[in-house]
Amino acid sequence: MSKQDRPRGTMAALDRLIESTRALGRATTVFGDPVTSGATTVVPVARISALTLMGGGTGRFVVSNGDGAGGAGLVRARPSGFLVVSPEGAAYRSIRQPVTRLVLPLAAIGALTAARIVGVSLREARRRKALESARRESESCCGSPEM
Repeated sequence: MSKQDRPRGTMAALDRLIESTRALGRATTVFGDPVTSGATTVVPVARISALTLMGGGTGRFVVSNGDGAGGAGLVRARPSGFLVVSPEGAAYRSIRQPVTRLVLPLAAIGALTAARIVGVSLREARRRKALESARRESESCCGSPEM
């Protein structure tokens, strides 16, 4: 790329942000390089998510020549599995994420349990209040027996 073709100002800042986010979004960044033992090679595979927020603009501000840019980038990498390459062929082995499969059922069980506890507590409170009200009513209506 010649000096004239390179982006300047806002575009240069945005280009650098995109390139740095792209450089981070690789499985080798998180999990390392492939491992070779004899004729077998194991290559890590990752699920990469990237988010880049950018903005730029021009104006009449003298200090920055009317040009400005900014942004932020986020890269998330999670293990997905690995490839095993051997003389017999290549095979993909996934890595199970048992915790993620348990979260929703456990949350549902917790919510149902909490709802049941609250329901039983409210019902018991109403029952006690009704019994207390009936006891007071019977005492005030009939009075206490005289001796």
